[in-house]
Amino acid sequence: MIAAIRGENELWLGLALHSSQLDTLEPHQLAAACAALVIENNRTDVWTTCKLNPQIATALRPLKPLQRKLLQQQQLHQIEFPICLDLELVGLVEQWALGLTWEELCTNTSLDAGDLVRILRRSLDFLSQIPHVPGVSTTLSKNAQRAQLLLNRFPISEIDQTLASADSGLMSPLITSEPDSVATDDDSTPLG
Repeated sequence: MIAAIRGENELWLGLALHSSQLDTLEPHQLAAACAALVIENNRTDVWTTCKLNPQIATALRPLKPLQRKLLQQQQLHQIEFPICLDLELVGLVEQWALGLTWEELCTNTSLDAGDLVRILRRSLDFLSQIPHVPGVSTTLSKNAQRAQLLLNRFPISEIDQTLASADSGLMSPLITSEPDSVATDDDSTPLG
């Protein structure tokens, strides 16, 4: 399980996934919980008006003792990898997943846009790994995929900008070079 995860502390992320604490969360809640596992806020001057969802807090609370045990083991072996469980900013991730606009998100925190993008992309990266981790539940895997779709929109995802351009007609349609392949309105008689 651990070998399939990329992150600053793969063991911590694997233990959190293996704990089954994330299995019952809805996709928007899972996105926020994953943010708690991959971001670390060391700044004391940061604020947000997006509050922590009590269901997320309840799901992550049992990970605290696991976090302490892993920290003790790391200290014992002089290993210094972060063991993130930061709940302060996860409300921002949940609100983004629930559809808050970029402008609204930026006005609900003292973080600059670059910090918000980093938090959301790190959360998205972890979510994208979950379906490929052996041993996670089918529910968790599917909810991780759904959560990815909720987070993966502009300006977090550059592909959305390309798709939006295509939808607005800015990209030219594919044109065939053979005029005989074009049909009339009733599609029954080729022109030519």
